[in-house]
Amino acid sequence: MTQAVNRALPAILLALLGLVAAASPSCRTAKYPEGIYAEVATNKGPIVLKLEFESAPMTVANFVGLAEGTIDNTALSSGRPFFDGTKWHRVVPGHVIQCGMAAGGKAEGPGYEFPNEIVLPGLDHGRAGMVGMANGGPNTNGSQWYITLGDRSYLDGDYTVFGSVIAGMAAVMSIVQDDLIESVKIVRVGKKARAFRPTTASFKAMVVEAKARVVKADAEKKAREEEFVRTVIPGAVPDQNGISFVIVKEGQGRPAEPGAIVRASYAGKAPLAGKTFVSTADEGKPYWGGTPEPFELTVGKPCVNPGLDAAIARMKKGENRLVIVPASQGYGTSGFYARQKPGEKRFVISPNTLLVYEVDVLDIRPPKK
Repeated sequence: MTQAVNRALPAILLALLGLVAAASPSCRTAKYPEGIYAEVATNKGPIVLKLEFESAPMTVANFVGLAEGTIDNTALSSGRPFFDGTKWHRVVPGHVIQCGMAAGGKAEGPGYEFPNEIVLPGLDHGRAGMVGMANGGPNTNGSQWYITLGDRSYLDGDYTVFGSVIAGMAAVMSIVQDDLIESVKIVRVGKKARAFRPTTASFKAMVVEAKARVVKADAEKKAREEEFVRTVIPGAVPDQNGISFVIVKEGQGRPAEPGAIVRASYAGKAPLAGKTFVSTADEGKPYWGGTPEPFELTVGKPCVNPGLDAAIARMKKGENRLVIVPASQGYGTSGFYARQKPGEKRFVISPNTLLVYEVDVLDIRPPKK
């Protein structure tokens, strides 16, 4: 009997060791290939993200550092995981679910900003389940991030994608506003992943380098814009607020006075982006190319954008004018996003885009007394 028990002990011990190994954290991570992952526990079930730390190292460092509490921020004390206990504060069906406000929603961000890290081709918004950074304009990323609920490829180039959902899309699709993120656990598999340990100092160094690249890119872009105006539209006359113009056809009478109603139309282009568009009857909002639709503008009231509004207000009836509007007087850092039409790609003018308009003033009606 004793010998039988002794002979059985090795098999029992092996079985117990197998159970322990199966339950250990190191074995739980073995189900993933090499890489860095975020296991997001929500009240609707688990979501697993693959984080592209080699393609978008700065953005992943920010996410991982906040998730693990290794990057200092103004919302929480040092060492506290940033995302645990937060909510999905913005849910737009068919578009995105968004989160990343700490301290019960009282802190919109971490108290710092870092530049975009666009990786195209490679990391895009072409399908549901892509993970990206929300921002308030180019290079203002912080802690808020989103998961796409469909093809949102019109966001490409303006928002950073740094990962994708590899498990839990059913949970993603079931999320509603104010659903809870219970915890975010970072899992590293492989030598490179285990060595990726962002700190406040290492992250700040990445940001400094990225900001220097942004300054250089902005200077190069400005030079290209100036070259375009100088060579393609020679003779442009500077106007107010950096706007310039060329009168192609003289009009009649006097420019409209404040309060007058101007009927106009335009064909426009974003020359450095290679995009063309035309006016619509919907308050002159731009849309994909075709035949320009007339719209009405009340002089002194906002309509299309500050630069074009001001230019039209100084035109005469019957006048045709080329108007060059710098980004600061166009759609600025917000850009323009047309209403999504079923079956059509969404029309977008990206932030910080130089615009050129060919404008016709069709009629001017005096202000109502």
